[in-house]
Amino acid sequence: MKNFGSLVIGIILFFAAFGLLWWNEGNSAKKINIANYTNKHAIEVSSSSIQRDNDNKLIATNGQALTSSILTDGLVTSPNTLVLERTVKMYQWIEESEDGKTVYKKDWSDTEQNSDEFEDKIHKNPKFTIYSNEYIAPNATLGQYDLSEKQISLIDAQKEFSNLPEKTGFQIINNQYYKGKNIEAPEIGDILISYNYAPSGSAISIIGEQKSDNTIVSMIHKKLGKIYIQYDGKMTKDEMLDKYRNDNKVLTMFLRFFGWFLMFIGLKLFFEPLMNILNFIPVLGKLADTATTFIFALITFILSLFTISIAWFAYRPLLSISLIALGGLTAYFVKKKINK
Repeated sequence: MKNFGSLVIGIILFFAAFGLLWWNEGNSAKKINIANYTNKHAIEVSSSSIQRDNDNKLIATNGQALTSSILTDGLVTSPNTLVLERTVKMYQWIEESEDGKTVYKKDWSDTEQNSDEFEDKIHKNPKFTIYSNEYIAPNATLGQYDLSEKQISLIDAQKEFSNLPEKTGFQIINNQYYKGKNIEAPEIGDILISYNYAPSGSAISIIGEQKSDNTIVSMIHKKLGKIYIQYDGKMTKDEMLDKYRNDNKVLTMFLRFFGWFLMFIGLKLFFEPLMNILNFIPVLGKLADTATTFIFALITFILSLFTISIAWFAYRPLLSISLIALGGLTAYFVKKKINK
């Protein structure tokens, strides 16, 4: 039954990798086109005044996001705040797998570890009574522009909240609320609560469509879809687009590697039942495992390259030719090596 499970999971991962790689290339190409279109059409403007001639046009602007909102979660109150972020951690049993064995350790985690699903039912975690949460100002402005709650929520709460007020049932340790007996020797169920916030006056930069109601929204393009870029900090149009392009490159390369890795793991799991049989012969099993790992890595690398190349044929034909050539050369040299 276990072998059948690994075989099914292997098939799913193997074919899911092709879908991920295809989607990744399409998404990357789309973002490149968005950056190029934005570079050509976006008008750089000041947020301190609004020119009606720019209504329904793509603009790039920056400035300070301002609000008079007071945000509170019942424990702390933060005036003139754009975003208030509460992080709750509990000292819990955590179930992990090490060298094929299930092990348990105690640690702080902001994710509730459901002990009802543990293999070993001896280890019990209490339920969270207070959860991590984010509180958003209902309104704010960027110069003469009005910001929506969604735009405000994109502002990173980077500043640590200090001067916590005294609260019954909590100790204040290192700008955190602690609920327990001794933080140096925590017990299962102990709680830590910390806060970060984005104060009024935080600098942001936006590229989007200027509307007649003094808002900036996503521009809807027939081919490119939604065009909207927002970053923390004061940036020019060129600086925003440089970051946008760089972020796209990093994500694309990561997903290419992850797609190949999924394909590789899928192939390994598919052949795991056969490898389990060979492992009964110690020397042969070890040699077979090393050889198949190398071969599977090469096979999936070549398949990944061809998948990326075919995807680029649909999105950017010129680059795909060079990738196919690279994949073909790799396949040629691998075949030559195997023949030797």
